[in-house]
Amino acid sequence: MLTPDQIKPFLLHADPDVRSLATGYFSDSWSEDPELLPLVLDACERHGFEDNLHNLFLAGHFVITEPSLERLLDCLARAVDRQTIDHLNRVVAHAPGEVLRSRREAIERHDKILPEFHTRLRRRQEYLDWSGERLWDELRRFARRSESKRHVGEIDHGYADDLIDALGGHDVPDAGTICRLLERPGPRAGWLETFLVDLAGRRRLKEAVPILVDKFFIDTDYLLERSSDALARIGDPKAVRLIRRAYPDAPFHFRLYTSGVLGKIKHPESEAAILDLLERETDPSLRVWLCSALCELISEQSVDIVRREIASGSEEALRELCSPALAVATILGVKPPPGSEKWERERRRQRLAIKQMRQAWADLVERNPAVLAEGPLAGLDLGEEPEPPVTAPIRKTGERVGRNDPCPCGSGKKYKKCCGRSS
Repeated sequence: MLTPDQIKPFLLHADPDVRSLATGYFSDSWSEDPELLPLVLDACERHGFEDNLHNLFLAGHFVITEPSLERLLDCLARAVDRQTIDHLNRVVAHAPGEVLRSRREAIERHDKILPEFHTRLRRRQEYLDWSGERLWDELRRFARRSESKRHVGEIDHGYADDLIDALGGHDVPDAGTICRLLERPGPRAGWLETFLVDLAGRRRLKEAVPILVDKFFIDTDYLLERSSDALARIGDPKAVRLIRRAYPDAPFHFRLYTSGVLGKIKHPESEAAILDLLERETDPSLRVWLCSALCELISEQSVDIVRREIASGSEEALRELCSPALAVATILGVKPPPGSEKWERERRRQRLAIKQMRQAWADLVERNPAVLAEGPLAGLDLGEEPEPPVTAPIRKTGERVGRNDPCPCGSGKKYKKCCGRSS
């Protein structure tokens, strides 16, 4: 596997798939390298914001310093289209409270900070003055106030995220309490269980790793997506060992979600685990997910393994793996394997579809800017039946976009790789 320093230059590469793969590599693990966000902004200015919307979305996981916030505000001042303005607002909203406070006046008078974000930016600054006890009490109260809300889209996730982010700098609740509450959440845990998963990730609590891995035996969506994100942020290879041990005899949903975790934890043990599991996995869709995870690690072995998977005749493998495999080959500096002309044709087809989807989204936003008011999917009639409501743990429900469909936010990526990662 390449080192992070070997991958960083590809954040500026001319090929959008290469930039996306490199940005995702660092975003998956919530890298604390302060040079990453400036590089993403360099890429936006060099190649255009339109082809970097997905990377701006991922940049919300990056460290935001005072100089990089200054650049964000400058880019926002010069932005003209609504999608770029919205994405830049979302990155600014992830800035630490102390960084926001340092530029309070500039933010307050900035004419392109959208109204719905002003409230959040003020709140993140206000939480700097709250004690850990007060933040923890409010998070629990918010969870109780949300007990009747069973669908993910019914609660203000930004409110919870800001409380959790502020709590990350305190030791209340302590690690033992977080683990105890996660291990035995109780029948009425509801949203608090999900918030504690996020807090364990925010604190990078290695003690929580076995508990988080056990969550994948629950057949649910949203809690598992949050657990996946938390394990990636913690980055402990112990999670890889636990997943590798349980995977062969685990149910389908465990294997589906943990294959993604293996791609997010950037460690040689993840590569070894994926290669081992591919030797035994027979389900075609899960094999594609494991191959995708191998590409996300930018593994030297991924291109040849993808070649064999596509050669097996799997249309899903061709559709899902051609772009990441070609991007990996570019980063590694190797020639694509024989027969990859078919990959190139498929990639061109996908890029055309993405361009059309992006234009359709831009037209929708122009006709009705309110679709952006509550998030990238707000106001859309996605034309699919909602999943049935469920009891805790909370399942992602409501109107759905297919995980392999283009993301309706206009970023140009598949939904599962874009807004589906955090919606």
